[in-house]
Amino acid sequence: MKPMRGKSSAGLHRSKSVVFVFLAPAFILFTTIVILPVLRAFPMALTNYTLMKGPPRFIGLDNFIHLFQDNSFYTALKNNLIIAVAGGIALFLFAFLFAVSMMSKRIRFKGLFQSLIFLPYCFSDVGVGLFWIFFLNPGFGALNGFMRQVGLKSWALNWLGDPKLAMVTIIYVILWTSIGFYMIFLMAGIKSIPDTLFDAAHIDGANEVQTFFYLTLPLIRDYISTAIILWIISAINTFGIVFVLTRGGPGDATHTVTTYMVTVAFAVSGLNATYRIGYGTAISFVIFILILIASIFYFRLARKEAIEF
Repeated sequence: MKPMRGKSSAGLHRSKSVVFVFLAPAFILFTTIVILPVLRAFPMALTNYTLMKGPPRFIGLDNFIHLFQDNSFYTALKNNLIIAVAGGIALFLFAFLFAVSMMSKRIRFKGLFQSLIFLPYCFSDVGVGLFWIFFLNPGFGALNGFMRQVGLKSWALNWLGDPKLAMVTIIYVILWTSIGFYMIFLMAGIKSIPDTLFDAAHIDGANEVQTFFYLTLPLIRDYISTAIILWIISAINTFGIVFVLTRGGPGDATHTVTTYMVTVAFAVSGLNATYRIGYGTAISFVIFILILIASIFYFRLARKEAIEF
């Protein structure tokens, strides 16, 4: 038995070596692109470095202390939370509705509908933002023009310039671009369920609503958990659409943590152009921690044993 153990141990060692060989390029790339820049940037977060006041000066944790006293940062963080929670609820309601509908045999031209729903996800954030800027323009935009033509002039609103409407509009645009991806993701989960289980539920007298809540939902919980974590990470990272549509305005009404970080560090708004690189770096580390926490939850869920049929 001892020689067999030796051979088994040697084989296991060789298999691990092969795994390391294949993982090495990805690890080196990740270290070069992510880990090293993070380690090099952290000392900058401990300084008052700007592009306007000469060499940086070490200030310890002052940037982080100021950050948690910054009302604009809390507004941005609140907007991320609104996108994650309110936007997430609406997203998954429609994603489930479309996914279940596309799986139904009663729907015709399903391929066309799936393509139309998924198509916005294929566009870049810049392209999406520019399209909606022109569509929602209060003066010459197609939406307000239509409202005026049909006698609903009072509904011709400043969709991106009104602080009360801008955030709602941004969430709508984000959902418009994202629903297709989550619909396809959930459809993959539903397709993984054997048809025999649905046939058995139908024979037992379960209607479509009962089948959805008592069969479909429990059996795709792994897909749902993964989709929720992916959405939370995406909500934290929200930048492109917000930046193109409003650049965080009007005022700070639509800032997210990423747009606020860029505005602080690079003064893209053109106001108070101090280029506070040190402070912006401190914000980036808070974003990094938030994404790290969400990623840890994701990997813990991914390690759980998947449902097998």
